[in-house]
Amino acid sequence: MFGVVRDSRRFMSRIGRVSVMLPEGVKVAIEPYAEGYLRPIKAPTAYRLKQMMKRRPDKDSFQAFGQPQRAVVEGPLGRMHVPIHSFISVERPDEGTLVVSSKCGGQTKLGKTMWGTTQSYLASAVRGVSQGYRKDLELHGVGFRARMEKIDETETLVLRLGFTNELHVPVPHGVQITCPSQTTVTVFGHIKGQVGNLAAKIRRLRKPDAYKGKGVRYLGEVIKLKPGKRR
Repeated sequence: MFGVVRDSRRFMSRIGRVSVMLPEGVKVAIEPYAEGYLRPIKAPTAYRLKQMMKRRPDKDSFQAFGQPQRAVVEGPLGRMHVPIHSFISVERPDEGTLVVSSKCGGQTKLGKTMWGTTQSYLASAVRGVSQGYRKDLELHGVGFRARMEKIDETETLVLRLGFTNELHVPVPHGVQITCPSQTTVTVFGHIKGQVGNLAAKIRRLRKPDAYKGKGVRYLGEVIKLKPGKRR
């Protein structure tokens, strides 16, 4: 009968309101994009451009709060660029803290969405250039081996996973792969998504078997095995 009364004065983001702490040796600079860098993927037609100009004064429009920027994060392990939406403001009250806030006060759907997203991207970039990200993989199976070789002047991970031929995984730029033993693989880098995608790609080469657990798995991953056929 009666609706829920909501306070529309200000909407906070649980993740976005957490400050990003900068460790020693990490530098962050907020800078605008170069002129002509941001271009539409597809040129708008005359009708589409007319409709865009009609909605431009709206609070949900793309340029309602100015132009987008980017944060350049530099550290001992590398350099990263983090895009900052025009709805989001990144301030630096002191040398070791970054504060992310929404210019619309969190009252628009896009503002609330990008608030926490931008904070997470910045926190991941700061950790990546200072500490880095690491994924450990284990090989379970008879005869399964891993080693590093240089093939055609490219560092390559060579895997023997029970197939007829050996599997080769070239190491992309910005990522390091090591083999502490013949059955363990370590992926290390400063870009979180790149490290996670490469580790997942290696795991997909032979996923753990559902009955015996043979295959490639993450370190500490628990595999729930199915019971075999019973006579």
